[in-house]
Formats: sequence, C-alpha cells, structure tokens
Amino acid sequence: MDIQNILRLPLQLINEVPLNGQVEDIYIGDLLSVVMASGKEGMLWLTVQKHLNVIAIAQLHDFAGIVFVQDSYPDEDTIQKATELQIPLFLSHKDAFGTAKDLIGLGF
Repeated sequence: MDIQNILRLPLQLINEVPLNGQVEDIYIGDLLSVVMASGKEGMLWLTVQKHLNVIAIAQLHDFAGIVFVQDSYPDEDTIQKATELQIPLFLSHKDAFGTAKDLIGLGF
C-alpha cells in the first residue's frame, strides 16, 4: 500500500519528507531489541518509544515510517534525524490497537 494512503486516517505527519514509499506490513512493538530482531523492510512501525534510537532501527530495516501512538511525541533531535534520513514520522492520538484497527480498515 502506498504510504500516502495512511494520511486518510486521523494521523498527524510530524516531519516534512516525501511520502513515496510503500507499506508492506505493520509492526507493533516497544521493546527495541525485539523490533530490531523482527523488523522487515517496508514495515510501518507503531510504538510509544520516541527517542533517537527508534530512528536508527527504522533506518537499519528501511521501514516505511514510524507512527508514534498515544500522543507519544518525539523530541526535536529525533524528528531532525528522521527528516535527514527521509523517514516519515506520524502521530496518533489512539493507542497501538486502535491505530492498527484503522490501518486494517484501509486494507492491511
């Protein structure tokens, strides 16, 4: 699915990067070592973790983007690094379960 399609959901795009990637799957997880071990290219990652290390993991696996759930807004360093690496960041007011349900409604 084209990542631009997720903008039909009540998500806020946090950084300004091109939205030209494809979302191949969704991953929900907050334990970084597990995400690092299980991540796959093209995944959209839903997490409450909001520090700089999430960007390193997203880059490592070439994730399609990160959705920070439960209003877990990242700091400016995290946003800046993601923008530099062209990793789209989104904010959801819902928890991971609610956000995943919305994504399923889009066709995932």
